[in-house]
Amino acid sequence: MKATPTYLLDSLSSNDVTFFIPPYQRNYEWSTDTCKVLLSDVQKVASSNERGAKTEHFFGSIVYVVEDAGFGVPARYVLTDGQQRITTTMLLLMALRDSIDDADYQETIQKRFLENDRAGEGTEFKIKLKQVESDWEAYKLLALRHEIPADQKNSTVYQNYMFFRRAIDPLADSEKKGFLERGLMKFSTISIQLEPDRNPWENPQEIFESMNSLGQPLSLADLARNYLLMGKNSREQTALYNEFWLTLEKRLPGRLSEFLRDWMQADQHKSFKVARENNFKELYSLFKEITRGRHVEDLFQDFVRFSRPYALACGLESTGVPRIDQTIFDLNVIGVAPAYSYLTEVLGAWESGQLSDAQVESVLIAVRTYLLRRRVLGITQAENKFFPALGARLGDLIASTSLAETLFAQLSSQEYALRLPNDDELGTRLGSMNFYNLGRSRNYPRLLLSLAEELLTKSRPAWDDAHLQLEHIMPQKLSSQWRNALGASADETHQNLVNNIGNITLIRHNQELGNRSFAEKKSLYSAKSGLQVAQNHVLDQELWGAASILERQHYLVQLLVTDVLGIPQRFKHGSNWAQIQGDSSQFDSRQILNQLIGEPLQYIPNPTITAQVVSDSKVLFEGKEWSLSPLTRELKERDGTVSKSSQFQGALYWSWDGTRLVDLDI
Repeated sequence: MKATPTYLLDSLSSNDVTFFIPPYQRNYEWSTDTCKVLLSDVQKVASSNERGAKTEHFFGSIVYVVEDAGFGVPARYVLTDGQQRITTTMLLLMALRDSIDDADYQETIQKRFLENDRAGEGTEFKIKLKQVESDWEAYKLLALRHEIPADQKNSTVYQNYMFFRRAIDPLADSEKKGFLERGLMKFSTISIQLEPDRNPWENPQEIFESMNSLGQPLSLADLARNYLLMGKNSREQTALYNEFWLTLEKRLPGRLSEFLRDWMQADQHKSFKVARENNFKELYSLFKEITRGRHVEDLFQDFVRFSRPYALACGLESTGVPRIDQTIFDLNVIGVAPAYSYLTEVLGAWESGQLSDAQVESVLIAVRTYLLRRRVLGITQAENKFFPALGARLGDLIASTSLAETLFAQLSSQEYALRLPNDDELGTRLGSMNFYNLGRSRNYPRLLLSLAEELLTKSRPAWDDAHLQLEHIMPQKLSSQWRNALGASADETHQNLVNNIGNITLIRHNQELGNRSFAEKKSLYSAKSGLQVAQNHVLDQELWGAASILERQHYLVQLLVTDVLGIPQRFKHGSNWAQIQGDSSQFDSRQILNQLIGEPLQYIPNPTITAQVVSDSKVLFEGKEWSLSPLTRELKERDGTVSKSSQFQGALYWSWDGTRLVDLDI
C-alpha cells in the first residue's frame, strides 16, 4: 500500500491517468445539499487565500488499484473509494468551464482536467473519469460539451451540474477563476494505491466494504454486487454489469436490496430479515454463505431469471393477462411483501409452462382469499416466515389435480397463528366489526366491496377512479331529519351500526352525500352511482334503520363469505390449523374461543352474566368488545372485592355449556 499526500487537481491534471469507476460501485448519488457544502468549502478556501491566509482544505482519501492498460494508453486508476467526491469535483469544473466567458480559460479547464490528450478520440480513456454505466451517458455528454437530451436531464449527474451553474453563473469571471485557482487547487487528498497482487492483505473488496465516505452505509445490493464482481478484472466486470446487473437496475429501480433478500428466501425456502439499513451487513454475511462456491455468471443469470416474475409479483410489469394482473394488483393492495418470494416462484412456474393461465389465477385468488380472511380478523402473525417455506411445497401443488384444494390444505396445515379463518369466524367478525375503518387507508373495505361488485356485475370499478368512495348510508353525523326518521332509538342505532358493513356501500360520485335524506340518497344511488352493490337491499327499502342495516349486513356477509372469499367445503367449518399434540395442561384460550364464535359464555361467579364470543380473542359484553381477562377484572372490581392492579386468567372464570373454558376439549 502506498499513501501519498497530494492536491486533488494535480492528480486530475495528469495525462498518464484515467480514473475508472468499476461497475460494483454504487451509482452517483450526491444530493444538492451535499453539493452546497462542497461549494461553500470552495468559496471559504478561495476567500481565505485571497486575503493571504494560505489556507488548504483536506478532501479525504482516494483509494485505487492501478491497472496497466497497455503501451501508449493512460493507466487506469480503478477507484475503491473517492468516486462521489471526484465526480462532484468534475461537475463543478464543467460548470466553471461553461460559465466563464474567457474562451481560453474554458479550453484550459477542458484540456487539463476533463479530457486526456494521450488518449485517442472515441476511446473510453478520452474522458479522465469513466463513470458506471447508468451515469455514463449524461456525464460523457457534459464532459464533451454536447447537448443533453431530455431523457438525461433527470439524472443526478445533470441535476448537480445545473445546481453549480445556477449558483456560479451570476458571479464575475474573476470570482469564478478564484474558485478554481485559490479554492479547488488547494483541496488536498491522501492518494492510497492498493497492490493486491503484491500484498494479498490489501484486499479491495474488504476495503470497499469498510469505506463509508458519504456517511451512508452500503446497501445489501452494493455489497453483493461488489462481492461478485470484485474478483474479476475491469473488462469482465463491465461485461457482467452491462449484461446482467444493468438489467436488474432497470427492471427493479430502487428495489435491488429487497429483491436480493427475496431471492435468498426463494433459494433457501426460509425466512430472512427484511432488507433494511440496520440489517444489510447481517444479510450480506448470509448472502456470502449462500453463494459461496457458485459461479458468478450462473448467479447473475439466476438473478435475471428470478427478476422477471419478481417484477410481476410486485406489480412493476404486466403479465399481459388482465385477470392475472388484476389479482396481483389486489394482492399488492392487501400488502403482500412477505409473500413476494413465494409468488415469484409461482409466477416463474407459470412463465416456464408448468402452470396454465387458469391454474396460476386459481393459486393467486386462493392466496388473496387467505390473506383477506386473515385481515378481516386483524391477523398477520408469522406470514413473513411461512411464505418462503411454502415455496418448498410448490412441486406438490403443481402436481396436484386440484390446485385450490391442495393450496388451502397447505395453508391450513400450519400453526394456529397462521390459520385459515373458517366461515363461522369470518362471518361473525364481518357482522360485528367496524367495517368502515378496516385496514390502513380503508383499502380493505374498498377492495372487498369492489370484489362483491365484480361478482354481481362481472365489472370491477376502477381503483384509481377519483369519484369512487366509501359511503355511509346512515350518515356519520345525524341531522334532525335523520333523527326523526330513526325515532327514539336514534342515538343507540347510530352508535351501534353507523360503521357496520350493512351501512357501508361503495359509490361513484363526485360530491360528499353527507347527511342527505335516505330518499335523496336512494335517488342518487339509482341514477349515478352505477354500482350494484349500492343498490341491492337498499333501493327496495322505504326507511333506513336498524332492521334495514341488519338485513343488508346479512346479505353482504353471506356474499363475501360464501362467494367472494369462498373456500372448499371441507374448510368452511373446520379448525384449519395444525392440531399439535402436547401437554393438555397448556391451555390456549384462542384455540378454544375460535371454535365458540357466536356462542354465549357464562360468568361462573354469577351465571346471569353472559358474553358472546365474537373472535378468537374477544367477547361482546354490554355492547363493547373485551378480552376475557380484562373483562373478568372489570366484573371483580364491580363487586368491590379487588383492586385495579389485580390480574386474572379469564378462562378460569367463564364456562360454555356448563364446562369451564380451561377444561374444554373441543
